Amino acid sequence: MVCVYCGGETKVTNSRWQKRSNQVWRRRQCLACHSVFTTHEQIELKSALLVDRSGQTQAFLPDLLLKDLMLALKHRSDVYTASGEVMATIIHRLLGLPQKPVYKATDISEAAATVLKRFDKQAYLRYVAEHPSTQGRGFRV
Repeated sequence: MVCVYCGGETKVTNSRWQKRSNQVWRRRQCLACHSVFTTHEQIELKSALLVDRSGQTQAFLPDLLLKDLMLALKHRSDVYTASGEVMATIIHRLLGLPQKPVYKATDISEAAATVLKRFDKQAYLRYVAEHPSTQGRGFRV
């Protein structure tokens, strides 16, 4: 990576995995001007996660998942914050599944239902009612 101030080469002086946000925090120092700055590196989900829908592989679109989560969590006053945090948990869970990088749409729905069940029962019920793929798999309305 190049320095944001002078464009010189940088070195990493400290690095930590941020579990909640699925990103890597890095402290960098420029070798030329000795400035110190922080970067946050995040996985590009469109290339890391692929969805298999009826035999066709498509890029994972986190906005679609976020929209569904916001609808399920619309009764909460912190709908935006809660939806983002739940989505980060779901993505973290998906990245830990053995069949990566291609997931079935039902795997994503089941992961979302499981996380929502522990987070907010009302949102869980609304999500399961809206997603028929979760019904009949141990998820109850």
